[in-house]
Amino acid sequence: MRADLEEQARVWERMFFQTPQDRSLVERDWSWLVERLRREGVRTVLDVGFGPGHWSVALARAGFRVTAVDISSVAAARLRAWAEEEGLPIEVHVCPAQELPTDWAFDAVIANSVLDHMFKEEAEEAMRRIRAVLNPGGLLLLGMDGPPDAEDEAWPHHVFPDGTWQFLGGRKDRMLWRFWTEEEIVGLLTGFRIEGREVLPNGRRRFWARKIRG
Repeated sequence: MRADLEEQARVWERMFFQTPQDRSLVERDWSWLVERLRREGVRTVLDVGFGPGHWSVALARAGFRVTAVDISSVAAARLRAWAEEEGLPIEVHVCPAQELPTDWAFDAVIANSVLDHMFKEEAEEAMRRIRAVLNPGGLLLLGMDGPPDAEDEAWPHHVFPDGTWQFLGGRKDRMLWRFWTEEEIVGLLTGFRIEGREVLPNGRRRFWARKIRG
């Protein structure tokens, strides 16, 4: 099952256009991320589905060479402007995760709250592409949403056969979202060795995974 990517791009254009950019998010404590990447000798990072852009900016400020991709041209324009203002050499591309070029190469990939917003088949394709661009032994930080909350449950939505929801009406109109079970996430990370898992207070989950050589 595959989405109309042009429609999904319009969904995220609308979402970002309606939501003011909150640059204060970059002032969070990023030491947990930066220190791990430095210990691993990471130099190049790909931020997949960068959204507001704070992960990319935080990593670029820390001295990593950052490439950032997102389906939204609004998000891309905002991140380019932010990077230019701070003199940060972030390479920004408008590109859905499902179409990530496989001839790129990075030491680490960040994919935070992005694979939740597509059909299962598409997320599996995106993960194949993410694995392809990771250098041997490269690190992946995968962020996945927690279970639906009361607002999600109450929002009108359609459920597709693969378990993906599509919200109907209001600011979320036509947005895709899918809750991934732990078993499904383990399957999604085929070709990786899971090295860490954390559940955040808001229910979101983070997985550190290393690309298995070969």
